[in-house]
Amino acid sequence: MNTQLLTIPSGTVDFPFPDYVITLRLDRAIMGDQNCRLDHLGSRDETRTKMAFTFPSDLLHEDVTRIVNLAYEEALRCFERNCSMAAIGMCGRTIETVLAAFYAKQFGKHPSEEQNPPGVNAMINRLRKEGYRFPAGLKERMEVIALHRNMAIHGNIVLPSQDEARSTIYLTKDVLQLVSQGDTNEAAGNESVR
Repeated sequence: MNTQLLTIPSGTVDFPFPDYVITLRLDRAIMGDQNCRLDHLGSRDETRTKMAFTFPSDLLHEDVTRIVNLAYEEALRCFERNCSMAAIGMCGRTIETVLAAFYAKQFGKHPSEEQNPPGVNAMINRLRKEGYRFPAGLKERMEVIALHRNMAIHGNIVLPSQDEARSTIYLTKDVLQLVSQGDTNEAAGNESVR
C-alpha cells in the first residue's frame, strides 16, 4: 500500500463510508524502510459536518485563536474515539482559553498570573462587573460546560457518557459561535453587542 500511495502526489487517500471516512496519509518526513509511515485519520460524519467549527481569526490574538481551534478539534477527535472524559475536558479547555483571552484583554494580564487565579465563574463575574455584556445565554452555557468538565476530570466516580460528551461539544460550539457573532467586551452603558 505504501508503494501505491507513494505514486499519488498528495500521498492521501480517502475511503468514505456512510457515517465515517478513513483517510490514509503518507508522512514522507519519517525515515524508514520505505521512507514513509502510514497513518489512519478517521472521522465520523457527525463530527465532520454537524460539530465542526473554526473560530474566526479576527477576534483574538492569532496564537490564542490557534489554541482555541486546536483544543476544539482535539475534543472532536476524543469524541470520535469514545473518550468522553477527554472530550469534555477539552471542551472546558476551549472555553477557558476564550474567556481567559477576554480577561487578559480587559485586565492586562492572563488570569493564571493572578495571585489567586480565578476559575470560569469568577472570570465571568469579574468581567460582568467590569461592564462586559455577554450575548444572551453565553454565561449559562459556559457554566454548564465548566460543571461537566469539573465532574469529568476532578475525581467523580461516575464516568461521563458518550451522550454527555456529545451535548457538551454542542454547547461548546454554541459558545464559540455566540462569541464570534457578538463582541463580549462592550461596556455596560452601550446597548449594542455587535
